[in-house]
Order: sequence, then structure tokens, then C-alpha cells
Amino acid sequence: MEKISRRDVIIRGLKLACAGIAAHTFFSKKLFAGSGLTAEDKTVTVIKGDDLSKGTVEKMAARGFDEIGGIGRFIKSGMKVVIKPNIGWNSTPELAHTTNPDLVEAVARLCVNAGASVKIFDRPVHTAQLAYRRSGMNAAADNAGAAIEFVDERKFKTVQVKGGLNLTSLEVYADIINADFIINMPIAKHHSASTLTMAMKNLMGVIGLNRGGYHGKMHENIVDFNKAIPVNLVILDALRILTDHGPASGTLRDILETRTVIFGTNPVTVDAYTVGLFRQTEKHRNITPEKLGYLKMAAAEGMGEINVRNMNIREFRV
Repeated sequence: MEKISRRDVIIRGLKLACAGIAAHTFFSKKLFAGSGLTAEDKTVTVIKGDDLSKGTVEKMAARGFDEIGGIGRFIKSGMKVVIKPNIGWNSTPELAHTTNPDLVEAVARLCVNAGASVKIFDRPVHTAQLAYRRSGMNAAADNAGAAIEFVDERKFKTVQVKGGLNLTSLEVYADIINADFIINMPIAKHHSASTLTMAMKNLMGVIGLNRGGYHGKMHENIVDFNKAIPVNLVILDALRILTDHGPASGTLRDILETRTVIFGTNPVTVDAYTVGLFRQTEKHRNITPEKLGYLKMAAAEGMGEINVRNMNIREFRV
């Protein structure tokens, strides 16, 4: 067995701590320093697939990481990584109410293989045990070697919202606060209250107290969620998008297969790009990012780019 000195242990510990601190500090400064957006803030990496098979989805996830600098650029051995999908509903993946489990599994496995400990969770509207199982998320976590957790209502901590539009503080799940790296993995779909739900709104699933209470001034609150929780990476599931009767109704006729996964470090920019996918439908033919209150407000706060013409859009196909 290799002998490790006390000095080596200290050095390794410091390197890991610095990696985690650097990730949070870097992304927090990007979002909230108010000194303008970086080139990365304005960049989205779009991966298109020819089908929705599990093998293709796995290739899309791997290609996405390759094109943004490789998994090692983000995930270091020993990191505590949280993956936050949408597992809000007791629905099968084909209904596009919840994040595609094959995509979550692929991302989780890449992180596990990079040496991270990975935890997956959400605070569902429906009964958690049913939602986790039927959405395929239990199996996805097991297959990837990741942990899956049912949210413990005792584990929420108060976080201040600096410069909040409506909120001064929020109850945020402790595992999010304590993570070294946060991957926000929403599904893109119609929402009856916010018009569309994507990365920014997906953070509602790690906020405590009564969910319904946030529907008043919803757009301001969505902005405030993102001020309180600076995620490190967004991997948005647009393999299937629910174009009407969302967030948890509709039929297969409301689903559009765009076979797309979008990577970006800025949730505002990722959401603004994703709006364009809905323009393929008659219902949303004229929708623009500026017509979504939370995106318009976030842009005014300097949190991200919502003008697609100003984005660096990198498209690839597998």
C-alpha cells in the first residue's frame, strides 16, 4: 500500500477545496458581478441527434462535454456533484413532463467516472417515490453509480437573495448549498403560469416552503431563485419538448421531437436560446425571449444574454 505523508494529505485536501471554491466563485462572479457578460456567458453548445435511442443520447452527452472542454475541465476527483433534473411528476419519459432519464444517467456516469460522488434529487409535486420510479430516475441513478435522494424537509437552509426583485431570502436545500458543482438538468416544456419552463424555473425544485406561494410574482421569483443559486452548468433536455398543456398534462400530440441537448454555463442564455425551439409550433410561432417576463427581467439585471443574434451558438450532430 502506498504510504502517504501528512503533508501529502494536507496538500491533496487543499487542492480539492480550492477546486470547489474556485468553481463557485468563478460562476458567482460571472452571474452577479454586474460588470458585463463574458464570452462564455453568451455561448451555447447545441448537440443534435438522429434518434432518441439510449445509445444516441449517451453519445450526445459525451459530445457535449467534449465540445465545452471535456469533463475534466469541470469535474475533479473527490467533488460532490449535484444533478438537479425535473422529477416533479408521476409520468413516463415519453410524456415529456420530466427530464429524460437516459440523459441524466449518461451525465451522471461521466461525472462518476471522473471520480465525483453524484447525488440526484428534486422536490416533486406528486408523491416522490412514485415520481422517481415512473420517471425512470431511480434506474438512471442506479445504472450510473449515483445516489438518489428523497428531499428531507428538515434540510432547508436560509439563503439571502442579494438584489432580489421580490424576495430577500429563500429556503434552499442544504445539499445544493454544500455541493462543489451543480448541474441543472431541466426539460423544456410549456407551462400554464410562466408560458415556458426551462433551466431558470427548474430551480424551484430545490426551494422550500409552499410552492404555490411563489406563483404570485412568479417571474420576479424565478429571477430571484437564480440570484440565490448560481449553478455551474446547464444541460437542457430538449430531446422531446412539451408544446402545450404543461407542465403535467397533454397528449403525445403536444410533444415535438427536437432531439436536442443544450449545454451552457449561463441559465438565462440557455433558456433564451431554447425559446426558439418552440417557434416550430403554431401555438408559439411568435414567441421570443423578450416575451417571457423572467427572461426580460434577468437580462435587465445583467444576468445573461437573451438576444440570440448576440450569442455564440455552436451546433454539432452525432
